[in-house]
Amino acid sequence: MSKEVASRTKVALVWDLAGSFFRQFASLIISIILARLLSPEEFGVIGMSLVFVGITEVFIDIGFTSGLIQQRDVKDIAYSSIFYVNLGISILLSLLIMFFSPYIADFYEEPQVGSVLFYLAFIPPIAALGRIQSTILTKKMDFRSLTMRNIFATVAGGIVGVAAAFMDFGVYSLVVQQITAAVMSTFLLWYATGWRPKLEFSLAEVKALLGYSSYVFFDQVLRQIFNKIDTIFIGKAFSTATLGFYSRAESLKAQIDTYTSTSLRKVMFPAFSALQQNIQAFERAYFKAFNTVTGLIALLVAPIYLLSDKIIIGLLGEKWAPSIIFFQILLFTTLTSPHIGIMAQAVLAKGYSRLKFKMGLAQRLLRLSPILMGSLFGIVEFAIAVVVANTIVFFVYTYIVHRSLHLSFYKQLKGFIVPNVMLAVFVVLYHFVNDYVDSWILAGLFIIFDLAYLKIIKHESFAMVIEGYNMVKKRILKFKR
Repeated sequence: MSKEVASRTKVALVWDLAGSFFRQFASLIISIILARLLSPEEFGVIGMSLVFVGITEVFIDIGFTSGLIQQRDVKDIAYSSIFYVNLGISILLSLLIMFFSPYIADFYEEPQVGSVLFYLAFIPPIAALGRIQSTILTKKMDFRSLTMRNIFATVAGGIVGVAAAFMDFGVYSLVVQQITAAVMSTFLLWYATGWRPKLEFSLAEVKALLGYSSYVFFDQVLRQIFNKIDTIFIGKAFSTATLGFYSRAESLKAQIDTYTSTSLRKVMFPAFSALQQNIQAFERAYFKAFNTVTGLIALLVAPIYLLSDKIIIGLLGEKWAPSIIFFQILLFTTLTSPHIGIMAQAVLAKGYSRLKFKMGLAQRLLRLSPILMGSLFGIVEFAIAVVVANTIVFFVYTYIVHRSLHLSFYKQLKGFIVPNVMLAVFVVLYHFVNDYVDSWILAGLFIIFDLAYLKIIKHESFAMVIEGYNMVKKRILKFKR
């Protein structure tokens, strides 16, 4: 990795991770307050509704923003052209959601879903207005601006949502929260960039991006649809309360994904794209990211797993206890999701959008298996099947990256298994001694033993932990002065 790209990548990752921490911390506090004010059924209703709004995100730009990031030189007219394409598509999608909202409510047999969806339909056009600004900042790896925008938007939406909940808005408190966050996010994106759309349009520029972007688009469409199948299936096959419990567990797990998968995906794509012509630098960057994230995830996930009952009951209240089992099971997906993200971004950065589409297609088909398990056995078995499917995807992606990018399969497998040894030991130990040993003690012992283990094997992640510790220590000493 060149020194310039390495430096920019490191700064970008630090900013995005720091932003993720503060944003998720704020989001966690907000969700705790809302979880205590609202019922599982109300969270189930918003979960059903957000499925369809989430799917529209992919259709807004048809993969064009990924194409703009991957291309090295982009004309300003291309940005303006894609801006108008995004805006036009988002308005159409918004109208379609409004039209079909009563029919979606009938499908779920939940009338409130229809009215909630109608208001949430305003989000796609609002989000589309800031899509190009976000793309420009990502391409420049200006994650400082993106981070600050995310934090302020999350806090603003949360404050308004909590205020609405106190005023007995019920499920519409969550609607107000989502719309406020979208408006604030777009406003801050316009403020952070000097770019404004011009009254110009080039069909040629749009067509030039289609070759790469079309496969990205179809892959993203499948990803969004299949990612939402869980919610659709649970909402239809089980009760609204069950969906509320599952979605709360999924939401907490998603916050961990933000620290691992999401941040890496956003940062590594532009970083890998900048190194796509330098084979050796690309390989070094890939394995450094792969190995480092493995060790850090184990260090993060294991204590959360060991303390899962205390986290959910302590933060959300006793009424959310049924979410614990789902949370514990789904946590295992966080062990492989970041690596799947890194592999996907490496393939895309090399320009193989068609290959990435095929990889994504195989991944989505595997995600159908949990529905069969859930239908035959139940909701817990459904969650277990989600983890198994995700693990199989990891091995499939590892093999494809080995064959297509010539990155050693054995080296990837070793890089994944070795740092997770201590995690596996403590998860097994937890189920034998949980009734006799306090989980806080187990979590503390894991951190001590795992750090010692990572130091002994001289793992890259240990150096990252020490560097982070020294950075925090330096900041604290500077603050005291």
